[in-house]
Amino acid sequence: MTPQERCDAIQAEFRAQQPERKSIRRDPPPLAPALVQTEVVLQLRLAEEIEYCRRLLEQMGDSLCGDPLVVGRHMISLQAVDIVGQILGHIAGVVRSSDPDGAVERIGMADLKGRLTRTAID
Repeated sequence: MTPQERCDAIQAEFRAQQPERKSIRRDPPPLAPALVQTEVVLQLRLAEEIEYCRRLLEQMGDSLCGDPLVVGRHMISLQAVDIVGQILGHIAGVVRSSDPDGAVERIGMADLKGRLTRTAID
């Protein structure tokens, strides 16, 4: 028996004596229902269009912010453009969700969440 074969035999014998170990890999936790996409194709397409509009606004804001004079003169308006982009992103998430009410609850913008969950529509 060669030294390598002897080493392989010893390792095989050692491994055979060891108890079977569970894998450390685990399945990821299930997604919250609010994060699961709806199966309604129209809602998914609407969410994609809203996201597209948000990206266009973001590109426009980035372009305008590249000019220091524009930033100096229009800081408040540029911040409003950013807020509109954030709102559109949250609305897209609600539209694409299989649990829209749950998606609204996950919104971090307190003002938007308050407007979407108010009881009376003015």
